[in-house]
Amino acid sequence: MKVFVIGAGLMGRGIAIAIASKHEVVLQDVSEKALEAAREQIPEELLSRIELTTTLEKVKDCDIVMEAVFEDLNTKVEVLREVERLTNAPLCSNTSVISVDDIAERLDSPSRFLGVHWMNPPHVMPLVEIVISRFTDSKTVAFVEGFLRELGKEVVVCKGQSLVNRFNAAVLSEASRMIEEGVRAEDVDRVWKHHLGLLYTLFGPLGNLDYIGLDVAYYASLYLYKRFGDEKFKPPEWLQEKIKKGEVGVKAGKGIYEYGPKAYEERVERLKKLLRFLGLE
Repeated sequence: MKVFVIGAGLMGRGIAIAIASKHEVVLQDVSEKALEAAREQIPEELLSRIELTTTLEKVKDCDIVMEAVFEDLNTKVEVLREVERLTNAPLCSNTSVISVDDIAERLDSPSRFLGVHWMNPPHVMPLVEIVISRFTDSKTVAFVEGFLRELGKEVVVCKGQSLVNRFNAAVLSEASRMIEEGVRAEDVDRVWKHHLGLLYTLFGPLGNLDYIGLDVAYYASLYLYKRFGDEKFKPPEWLQEKIKKGEVGVKAGKGIYEYGPKAYEERVERLKKLLRFLGLE
């Protein structure tokens, strides 16, 4: 398979490096200077697998397109509209903020367009998000997802909006509010680095909720909702349904996930290993 990557900046060159471990890549940019800068960053063993070019015409020989140009709606649409006339390959945009619907509705072939949001640096970070628009064809999604998994990536499929961005927005919004209330920046980061970040790294926010206990989380949320009247604390319906079924987490053997009899002990051992690895024990 041959992949056409548009844009030789930080993300584009990283995407090219990530893909070149398994496939041939054509890395395109209108700037010779950007291509030369990219060449200097590409590992020597991968140089033979990455062709550098300033023309879009070479997309005709490629099986998939990865666009990583400047994060501007008009710029992305202009490039993608030109490319879609040259190939029938899936059109993937690395946009992280711009709505995929806003891009898709401006294309002639919106069914083969989707967002493919690589994390930075792309050749190091394991997660890639597929963000589908209301026009995206399911066969296109399956093809791109299979391609990414073959690269060894962890893939999540999102509808219309990046999950990473939603998490980021929520966390950074609350962290900013804390700063405005007088909390020290060091303390905000310390809570994440020495507690929440560790738990979420190993178990994820929902997996960690199972260890806390869904019933405990429900009553805590209910108290906070009644005390402060903030909608963000209101217990969700799915949580109440879980409790009614007795699926309250690790202590019940089932919550959001299912657990064996030694789940808690295994959790402790995983935390100890992570702390030792990070030098925080």
